[in-house]
Amino acid sequence: MPSLEELIQVKGAVGALRFYDDGSVAEKAGDLPQEQAVLAADMCNATTRMMQQEADLFAAYSGMRGWTPSEGWMMRGEQYSVWTLGNIACFVNNDEVSYNELEKTLAKLAHR
Repeated sequence: MPSLEELIQVKGAVGALRFYDDGSVAEKAGDLPQEQAVLAADMCNATTRMMQQEADLFAAYSGMRGWTPSEGWMMRGEQYSVWTLGNIACFVNNDEVSYNELEKTLAKLAHR
């Protein structure tokens, strides 16, 4: 299995985690203390489930194909953002990150 350490090598990445379907931490890397990783994994899992429900509803209401199953989501904050793909989340510094490089590395790790 590819390592999260590869994701941490992306310019601007500060922390990454892989989470289980119950919201617990499977693996973490980078500058992400355990206490924050536990909270982040739970939040990312809940948001992923919510986004899947939204994708299902959008597809059903719009009749458009290709929205489900959802593959990931991102949330941008003032200084930091989080990108998820599958069950992997990466936290990045907005001023430093290359989103193109981040997406390619996430896709490789998530086997997409």
